[in-house]
Amino acid sequence: MHRFLKRQLKKLGYTDGDLSEEQFQTFLEMCERAYVDADEDRAFLEHTLEVSSKEMQELYAALERKSRTKLAQSEARFRELAQIDPLTGIANRFSLEERLASLIAYSKRNHQKFALLFLDLDHFKYINDTFGHDFGDKLLKEVVKRISPELRSEDIFARLGGDEFVIVFTNVTERDLYKTVEKILMLFREAWKIENHLLHVSTSIGVVFYPKDGISTVELLKHADIAMYTAKNHGRDNFSFFTKELNEKVTREIELEVDMQRALHDGEFELYYQPKVDIKTQKIIGSEALIRWHHKKFGLLLPLDFIPIAENNGFILKLGEWVIKQACCDMEDFNKVSKQNLHVSVNVSTVQIRMQTLYDMIEKYTQSLKPSQFIIEVAEEVLLKDEAMFIAMLSKIRSLGVRISMDNFGINYSSLGQLVKMPIDSLKIDKIFIESISEDENNEKILIKTIIAIAKSLDICVIAEGVEKEYQVHYLEQNGCQYYQGYLFAKPMPKQEYMKLIS
Repeated sequence: MHRFLKRQLKKLGYTDGDLSEEQFQTFLEMCERAYVDADEDRAFLEHTLEVSSKEMQELYAALERKSRTKLAQSEARFRELAQIDPLTGIANRFSLEERLASLIAYSKRNHQKFALLFLDLDHFKYINDTFGHDFGDKLLKEVVKRISPELRSEDIFARLGGDEFVIVFTNVTERDLYKTVEKILMLFREAWKIENHLLHVSTSIGVVFYPKDGISTVELLKHADIAMYTAKNHGRDNFSFFTKELNEKVTREIELEVDMQRALHDGEFELYYQPKVDIKTQKIIGSEALIRWHHKKFGLLLPLDFIPIAENNGFILKLGEWVIKQACCDMEDFNKVSKQNLHVSVNVSTVQIRMQTLYDMIEKYTQSLKPSQFIIEVAEEVLLKDEAMFIAMLSKIRSLGVRISMDNFGINYSSLGQLVKMPIDSLKIDKIFIESISEDENNEKILIKTIIAIAKSLDICVIAEGVEKEYQVHYLEQNGCQYYQGYLFAKPMPKQEYMKLIS
């Protein structure tokens, strides 16, 4: 009421002192009009003048109760939202970590174990990129619909984010868990129908046990993630258990991945050369360049230790260019000490063949050589991939006069039809076939004769790799193989040793 009167006096121009009779009458008229006009002052007057003090107290109490109820409901709703993944309706990362902490404390007190599965959808990024993120979201919802009915009420099912899920099983033996994991994999192998599209989507699963593989939430999730990536590296649509040895292996691989860039800058990589020999004359015809890494911590590393890592993280492009450049530079030095027109071959990964820059760098770095002195070796698996694209790139490279060799031939069972299309000059018989040659000449079941016959029919020369025994050379020569390389003649050696050998 006081606030209302002050406002009307202010409109009158009153500041201080007594009001005249005329001013007071004017003031009353203004108050009456303000009330009649039903503005905010009227509402204020109604509440102030017409509601008794008791009713006012009851009103305030009711409002307070209502506010508290709504606040409690809001808090409950916020807690619920904080623990549920909004897309799929299952537990989110926050809820998983909270429940895992409780489960770990309970399991520790009662000396119990539990299993944690880390699921990651295979090629989910490709699905998102091809069909859009809304489509990917629908697939994630379908995953939850398909998996949830197979879980018990006490199991934890959570989405970490993206296409990563976690399932926690309590009171389960390793044998039962194995069956459960296989069942989950089978559920994924069934076709997925999303927006009239029929998809085949698999998953890779990492499995850990508490307390064997970790005693904290962080450890368990980290080790399960490592195990999951091991499953992916083994071909996907698979699962892998975590072990201490696996952790050490992955930790080492991570360290190597971090060190690659520095190692290239610091000159830790080196090319070794293994001679290739004419099987009849025993004369050197060339060599294969094989990369080595003189790591400061792990010592001398072979390609199998780091090339797969480089292919996965894309570093193979930079490393591959260094190999080509270095091999061509070394070949210039070889030509100075030998007049035999030797060649050098370099292994090229499928990752490199996909890049247009491969042609450009080969053209650039081979300018000081006879083109036929440079050979690129490609794995047989290129026949099983993007055939047209690979044929086009290899044909373009071959047009420079550079030769193409098919490495590891025979292990991937590529068809003769595929081989005929490839622009290649030589085949390298994989060492697993050389190892199968027996000294007692009981060699009718091995495929070497067939491979050599195929190569001859296509006018392609044959090189055997991994030759370590005299009787292997004898068998190869009898069956028409022209060249070989292996420990029998010489191991891979540094550049200076190879230069002494050829001079």
